[in-house]
Amino acid sequence: MSTKIDIISGFLGSGKTTLIKKLLSEMLSSEKVVIIENEFGEIGIDGGILKDSGIQIREINAGCICCTLLGNFDAALKDVLKKYHPDRVIIEPSGVGKLSDITAACQKVIAQSDSEINIQAVIVDPIKYKMYIKNFSEFYSNQIECAKTIILSRTQKIDQAKLSEVVNDIRKCNPSAKIMTTPWEELSAQTILAAAEETGSTPLIQQEEAFESVHHHGHCTEHGHGHCNCEGHHHADDVFENWGMETPHLFSEEQIKNMLKKLSESEKYGTVLRAKGILPVSEKNWVQFDFVPEEFELHPIAPDYTGRLCVIGVNLNRPALAELFGV
Repeated sequence: MSTKIDIISGFLGSGKTTLIKKLLSEMLSSEKVVIIENEFGEIGIDGGILKDSGIQIREINAGCICCTLLGNFDAALKDVLKKYHPDRVIIEPSGVGKLSDITAACQKVIAQSDSEINIQAVIVDPIKYKMYIKNFSEFYSNQIECAKTIILSRTQKIDQAKLSEVVNDIRKCNPSAKIMTTPWEELSAQTILAAAEETGSTPLIQQEEAFESVHHHGHCTEHGHGHCNCEGHHHADDVFENWGMETPHLFSEEQIKNMLKKLSESEKYGTVLRAKGILPVSEKNWVQFDFVPEEFELHPIAPDYTGRLCVIGVNLNRPALAELFGV
């Protein structure tokens, strides 16, 4: 039986790791699963968040799958298939990666191994949709246009009229994809997997040809202007940047909340699109924080070898970020 390769993509902070944890805990515990994590930046965070699942995780931290790491990614996937012979490989690309590039890299490996692309999904946060499609259309549209399944996150937090507007816009970008709009809390992992694995979507090669046609004829530029557009093929490293640190510093939860509020309220730090970290709040208690524009969350997490944090955005003010986090 060939190995299933599941690509679960999505822009920064869309909920990829949350969905993967749900699938692992509810449905995939009986399968031999390997996760290939790609962090945009030098400080890996999500691998630490997923490690308590007992799943083998191979992180690739030096850059972005869609550009500088294509060669390394090929080797990593080949190595995983040869070494672990898994039932399933879950690939979580960088939030600023292009789904077309990661799919192309997988196809190279598939041609030389007993494996197949099973799920080709993108997670979209409808609350942030308009902002991201406007400012980062080249990357955001690529993920939507090249997916076979589009899973909307946090739909319970958006007005139904606005949700319908987002769904209609997504259908214009990708009329053949299956769009899942029911809140995750109301769905079992089995239902999500069954929907994403269901055959009958537009063949991959046709989707790629459609994407190339759209890309060169300016569909994305109808949505977007500002940081990116589709006039040229940009790598994530050309547009986005990251700042990350390891720190032994002990924080209070109130300190962390105040720092994250400042990221939202002040432009002095640059355009911050995503921040995440694992930090100690006492000798035995740690928290994981997740930040996207205008909102953030803190959750308890198991202690790690040291505190880590990472910020992703555009025109980041590194000295100001270092001062904010006291590192």
